[in-house]
Amino acid sequence: MKHLINGLILGLVLSLSTASWASVTIQTWHTKKGVKVLFVEAPQLPMVDIEVTFDAGSARDGAQSGLANLTAALLFAGTRTKNEQQISAGFNRLGAQFGGSAGRDSASFTLRSLTRESLLNPALDLFAEVLAQPDFPQEIVERDRARLIMALQQQEEQPNAVAQRQFWQTLYGEHPYATPVEGTAQTLGALNSDDLRAFYARYYVANNAQVAIVGAISRQQAQTIAERVSAGLVQGHAASPLPKPKALAQAQAQVVAFDAEQTHYLLGQVAIERGHPDYYALFLGNHLLGGSGFASLLVNEVREKRGLVYSVYSFFAPMRVAGPWIIGLSTANQQAAQADQVVRETLAKFMRSISADKLADIKSNLIGGWPLRIDSNSEILGYISMIGFYNLPLDYLDAFPRAIEKLSAEDVMAAWLRHIQPDKLLNIQVGQPAPAP
Repeated sequence: MKHLINGLILGLVLSLSTASWASVTIQTWHTKKGVKVLFVEAPQLPMVDIEVTFDAGSARDGAQSGLANLTAALLFAGTRTKNEQQISAGFNRLGAQFGGSAGRDSASFTLRSLTRESLLNPALDLFAEVLAQPDFPQEIVERDRARLIMALQQQEEQPNAVAQRQFWQTLYGEHPYATPVEGTAQTLGALNSDDLRAFYARYYVANNAQVAIVGAISRQQAQTIAERVSAGLVQGHAASPLPKPKALAQAQAQVVAFDAEQTHYLLGQVAIERGHPDYYALFLGNHLLGGSGFASLLVNEVREKRGLVYSVYSFFAPMRVAGPWIIGLSTANQQAAQADQVVRETLAKFMRSISADKLADIKSNLIGGWPLRIDSNSEILGYISMIGFYNLPLDYLDAFPRAIEKLSAEDVMAAWLRHIQPDKLLNIQVGQPAPAP
């Protein structure tokens, strides 16, 4: 009877929620220069959000770690005709918001403007100029390089940052994902404006770009916008495919001594790439294991029952090629060994048997909350940018909750057994963890 009730509730939630997410219709085409465009018409508010994405993340740094991040950070620092202050003042005068950042896979730049032509047109002109004509003045490069080096020095005093860096470096070894996005003090110190200009010339090109648009405009207006913001880009070539990372051949454990009362703990492995068909099942299982806050098994076992942590979590980070799956927590040094034991026991138990009732509750929660993940223009923009960059199906926002609804406990278990290897996990602990008794 309980299974029947759960099924009826799940079906009702799905039917009620469908109307909310089915309205997100993604249109796509290519500009005259071949730039992929994704567009969602959102007439509710008189504004437009634009994101231009390049395959120009830190995975393209090579030996110059931090180059992609510094290039993205300084794209708005000056053009051939405008300095940093003039660019900022220009956007502010128009009431437009702009920004940019780089991760491991990509570099993205955003513009938000009201749709009134007297505001939107000059904002687009300025945005297009910044994208196509950055100057990277050496004095600005030196200034921001010094700031980044200082920030890296401050991170050395943050055990969580130390743990993250050590985890990625150890897990990915010689792969481009191993290097920190921000670089190191040594590699940053060697960068100059010529390095940034060369990186820009290679990767900030039409054949390596994508434009996503969400707003109260027509398809014709979106086409015009896409052409305007990408027209100044040279044709160029797409970035080369990234190599596939290798999983660890055996379990590894490292303790990084750090003068702190808490041990920062990460456990994980190389998992899957974005777009892998097993992602739905892995995501759903992870939501039950450690991705749903107080409803998760890890929180129940590690925090609620034993009081070992304030927070414990797990997540998948699928990327262009296989990204990691990670469990993270921090705990008192003298409790680190116990926390590690409970985490591993919880994972082992989870991978032996998944409760159908608990899975039904998690599915209900996920599907019911799905419309809240796409209830603003900025959230929709983020999703369609991801869909385009990783070549996901255009119906992804519709397909995701429906795929979740169809999964059984057996489906989830099979996917986890295919991809997660509890006997080959990497464990990083930063602090002064007491040895196991």
